[in-house]
Amino acid sequence: MKTICRLFGTVVALILFSNCSSVKVTDSWRNLEVPDIKGKKVMVVSKTDDEVARIRFEKDLVQHLNKNGYQSIESYIMFPKSSPTKELSESEIIEIKEKLKNNGVDVVIVTVLKDCEEYTKTTTRNNSYYSVYPSYYGLGYYRGFYGYYGTVYIESDPVTMITTEAKKYTLETLVFDLTQPKEKQLLSVIITEIDDPQTLVGVSIDFSKRVVKELNR
Repeated sequence: MKTICRLFGTVVALILFSNCSSVKVTDSWRNLEVPDIKGKKVMVVSKTDDEVARIRFEKDLVQHLNKNGYQSIESYIMFPKSSPTKELSESEIIEIKEKLKNNGVDVVIVTVLKDCEEYTKTTTRNNSYYSVYPSYYGLGYYRGFYGYYGTVYIESDPVTMITTEAKKYTLETLVFDLTQPKEKQLLSVIITEIDDPQTLVGVSIDFSKRVVKELNR
């Protein structure tokens, strides 16, 4: 059964006891004329109403960006009382624009949950354990930023087939350059897939590494 999850923070509901995660980049698009954003101040946004997930993902992505020569800051620090999923009024948009400008922010990186798929996962336990891990982009599809706002484990158990329900998340990360005209603000799109996440921390760190690696290509 396939369902659409509306909140990025639903990842938190799947926290179990393992420290492994499965994050991979499944697709990406880049403006061939994309400028170098390392010389510009970046704000990182995770569009979720779950404050724990928002802080964790923003902090880890900022940490990995800064380690790789970027200058970035979390949106929850700049806008601690705002919700990134809230629909903004015209006056609120103007206020955000002014604050970003006053703080020297030219680039915004936004991550949003696009899809959540439920599926049945089968594992086999014998002398080994394993998990089964089951574009095109046009600029016209996106508005400007303000409009958008296996593992091996040796074991001696007898052969056992275990079937469980799992979830696979698809995240979309978009990079906007606010110094460009509205129709040219989108610099790149990165699609990542998180398969049956086990811990928020493990997933967040792995996700951040994948996104930064893709940005550095």
